[in-house]
Amino acid sequence: MYKKILIKISLLIILFVILNLIYSKWFYESDIQKHSDIINLVRDLPNDADIIYIGESSNITFRGDDIDKRPISAFVGDFFPELSTFDITKPASHAGIYKVLLENIPEENKVKTIVVTLNLRSFNATWLYSNLETPFQKSLVLIKPYPPLFNRFLLSFKAYDIKSEREREEQFKKKWRQDKFQLPYKFQFQNVIEWDKWMANSGIKDSNGNIDLKQTELACHYIKTYGFQLDTINNIRIKNFNEIIELANKRGWNLVFNLLAENTEKAKELVGDDLIYMMSQDAKILESYYLQRGVTVVNNLNEVEDKQFIDQHWTTEHYAEKGRKVIASNVAKALKTWHNDFYEQVDYNIAYQTDFFNNCENKHVVWGQMQTITNETAFSGKNSSQTGAGNDFSITLEYPLEAIPDSLKRKLVINLMLYQTSIKHDAKLVLQASGKDFSYYWNGFDLKNEVKEENKWIMFNKTITIPDSIKQADLIKIYVYNPSKEKIFIDDFRIKIEE
Repeated sequence: MYKKILIKISLLIILFVILNLIYSKWFYESDIQKHSDIINLVRDLPNDADIIYIGESSNITFRGDDIDKRPISAFVGDFFPELSTFDITKPASHAGIYKVLLENIPEENKVKTIVVTLNLRSFNATWLYSNLETPFQKSLVLIKPYPPLFNRFLLSFKAYDIKSEREREEQFKKKWRQDKFQLPYKFQFQNVIEWDKWMANSGIKDSNGNIDLKQTELACHYIKTYGFQLDTINNIRIKNFNEIIELANKRGWNLVFNLLAENTEKAKELVGDDLIYMMSQDAKILESYYLQRGVTVVNNLNEVEDKQFIDQHWTTEHYAEKGRKVIASNVAKALKTWHNDFYEQVDYNIAYQTDFFNNCENKHVVWGQMQTITNETAFSGKNSSQTGAGNDFSITLEYPLEAIPDSLKRKLVINLMLYQTSIKHDAKLVLQASGKDFSYYWNGFDLKNEVKEENKWIMFNKTITIPDSIKQADLIKIYVYNPSKEKIFIDDFRIKIEE
């Protein structure tokens, strides 16, 4: 009987191995792209990366008037020009997501150093029990370190964290009630629920003594976001970061945790010193906890001033250019521990730029309308920007013209490669300007008047005299506008501002 059982078990194992091979070869990749395309963030990494920066939207968010719209990771790379710096950026993600993505970096990848975003907000109740957890956990099932067919079974049987919006809300509200404040001084509230209720009822007063509803709502958000005291034993996010440490030790990676800046100026203004105390203590706990585990922690909690926070009506780590550069500079200094021979001081005091180029290949060249980039056709590389057929605007240069001295901005010299499938359109090269001290400006220059050829790449050149009326523009935009159904592709878009 035992022999028959063993034979059946062996046959089942053999059958599973065969089915797993069949599934892996013919079906797995299709399922990956359908359910777990998050893996492409890792696949895009080259094998010769030196530094990888992994984070959420704080890395890539910029403000429209930023002169340099590149992400934090690119600014870090500025300090190590001879090293290859790349990023893995997934908006709204956290350490639990980072851990699975980092596990999927191939063993043969030669990356030396990993910089991991340490977001204080990700430890709070609303993020721990966010509605995004279900889709995030679903997206990770197929890329877990198990046989592909087994992962497919897990996905089919929904063996991941699935909860409704109501259940998530019940979770974080329960945590708000249960987590009692333990401060070294007398505090009038026991938990977040009490504090939030008091703030909502008392309100933030305006100059006339009336309750400012928007500011009061924002103050309540600050309380619910940062009004917690970190529990290093039971908080799942601590476990996530500890798993990243174990993985880094196993792979031989240098590891840096980048504790992001929060708007402590706004928090103090709206809520007061009690909230600042909690935020500071939580940051100190994280710094101490991970330093003891051999991880370099860059504490940026108070490093960015209020006006550099893009979202003034919400609690996020989205910084304007100066803020991103401050974060990057501090991270770069920490990386000198391992890469000191490659470190070069960067002067970020250069106030303007006059030469711009976008070949639709470098994701660190950030223009407007980057979502129009496609691999349908290209002049150089693999990508171009498609306008028309639903995309009215091509990739768009956005720049504060006022930043450049008037003596250096007399004309715009524009060169781009253009591919039009038909000339049945009214597409234009557009110069647009806006600002506080002058009227809105818009001028379009016809493309088909100068480019007649179809279905081939042709160079388009245009020199435009800059009107005196827009030289102090808060923002100029240069783009191709094509509201027709006919597709036009743009590549190697170069703009020079000349004397």
